[in-house]
Amino acid sequence: MSIETAALKALQAAVGVENVRTDPATLSCYAWNSGMMPGPKFTFFPAAIVLPKSTEEVAAIVRACNANGLKFRPLSTGNGTFYLSHQPNVVVLDLVRMDRILKIDRANQMAVIQPYATAGRLMAEAMKVGLTCHVIGAGPGHSPLASATSMLGIGITGSSTGHNARNILALEWVTVDGEIVRIGTTGEDWFSEEGPGIGFRGMIRGYFGAHGALGIFTCIGYKLYPWAGARKLERTGVFPQDGMPLSENMRFFAPVWPSSEQVRDAVMRLNHSGQMFAVLRMPPANIGFVLTRSNNEYRDRRLNGTLPEIARDESRHGLQVLTIGHSPAQVAHQEKLVRLIVEETGGRMLALEREHAEMLVRGLVTSQYVGRARTNNGATSYGIADSWHLWPKAVESAEQLVKEDLASGDVFTEDAESHWAWPTENRQLWTEHVVAVRKSPRGGAIALVAFLRHVYLMQKQRLGIASFIAGPMIDMFGRTMHAGLWMRRIKRTLDPQAHADASMYISPKESAAMRVFPYVKGLLFSRAFKPVLLGMMSLMGRKAGAMKKADKADLGSAPPRVPESQTGGPAVRSPSA
Repeated sequence: MSIETAALKALQAAVGVENVRTDPATLSCYAWNSGMMPGPKFTFFPAAIVLPKSTEEVAAIVRACNANGLKFRPLSTGNGTFYLSHQPNVVVLDLVRMDRILKIDRANQMAVIQPYATAGRLMAEAMKVGLTCHVIGAGPGHSPLASATSMLGIGITGSSTGHNARNILALEWVTVDGEIVRIGTTGEDWFSEEGPGIGFRGMIRGYFGAHGALGIFTCIGYKLYPWAGARKLERTGVFPQDGMPLSENMRFFAPVWPSSEQVRDAVMRLNHSGQMFAVLRMPPANIGFVLTRSNNEYRDRRLNGTLPEIARDESRHGLQVLTIGHSPAQVAHQEKLVRLIVEETGGRMLALEREHAEMLVRGLVTSQYVGRARTNNGATSYGIADSWHLWPKAVESAEQLVKEDLASGDVFTEDAESHWAWPTENRQLWTEHVVAVRKSPRGGAIALVAFLRHVYLMQKQRLGIASFIAGPMIDMFGRTMHAGLWMRRIKRTLDPQAHADASMYISPKESAAMRVFPYVKGLLFSRAFKPVLLGMMSLMGRKAGAMKKADKADLGSAPPRVPESQTGGPAVRSPSA
């Protein structure tokens, strides 16, 4: 946990003494994983937490780390394992002070934003001028910059607001050597996402992102989209069950079909029309959590059969569809189109109470849902990005896995499967299966085993591109089209000295175990081997949760004296807050 004096002084020279923290209380806040994905807790404390204010300060920090043998890891609105340092001697750059929306350009439909400008703030400002932004499934508190440059960028409104990997219009990038590179345009004169020459957005982020392993992005030009709704979102309902009223040009539909094949056929036609603002398949139990005021109410209404029809098991082959027209003629066309497609594919429309419709519409627009407290651990799996033709197969596969997990008593669910799914760019299927695990000492291991088995079986059954692959899983599951090979080449080319912490990207060298993995994975993820795998993951989890002796000693000692110059500094918060 300690940091050399020379390194500390170099960091302080870059950003000021008050913006560098090394006390155990602060470091422990940045060594804790409270996200959905299982991961280490207190395994490696950062060497220091640094809060830069500008791109130039970020570059100075990177150069200071390189000169003093330290690695670096950037953080904006991170959650789960992704923001943690997974090795010693890592400086965490918390970009919380770089939170500005620098510009909203209505004419060119773009914004210029810093890392901690959240999607909710950007949406609120953009709507004032008739625009909106993409919001990923993490909700309005996420960083669009981080999503677009460094992580997964797929959200519910993908039918109308694209995919964040392609919403980048310009980049400001601090390389691993501390060089500042600017690419594209912010709309002043001419337009090009990447400037002259070959494009390389795919190189710096790929599909799932490099998670800071190729440098730090400090500013982007970001694509916005037309918004024909209210300039300020009104609120209905009682917090946290907020809703939003439907304006005259909005239409909300809740169609259901007898089978997943019919859902597939309907979505293919809805996509082809290009008229949808949002299309979402949400598991019935999750809809029930949104529409009831407490866990007790959900349980009681489920047991006595009084849940709204949309939240019942028999409605699980259903969708939520939202259209927004820019003229009365378009509104009428959209309504006629949706009803015709539903009828011709064998579906029917559910009737909803107005307050329920308003809650679900607000979720579609903002990706903000009731944070229902549930006494279990969880993970998310599958991450299928491919054609909607694969939807029935994804449902069938998840049903079988849930049956196996329920039989073992490991997994808690109210549904036959727990897929969330929606179209991206009016064509591509995105789906993920949420795994909820009973609270137990080995709950994290159960969730991780379920995740790994799901990804393995998904690939074995050819269920499309696996998206939830990062860190060691790249070598395990990223062999399609030699993805791991190319990622390792990119990392070695851009960062030959391994200055950036690549724990969630790809290791510099493939281990011997990973070279053997393709030959043993069939046994490793078999049903018979599952108890052994669970024991292995439990042991790894216990090791991950064990602090090193030196760190325990530091935490148990008297609090360090804080220089007077630090007492007025900015508060450093837990990144999972």
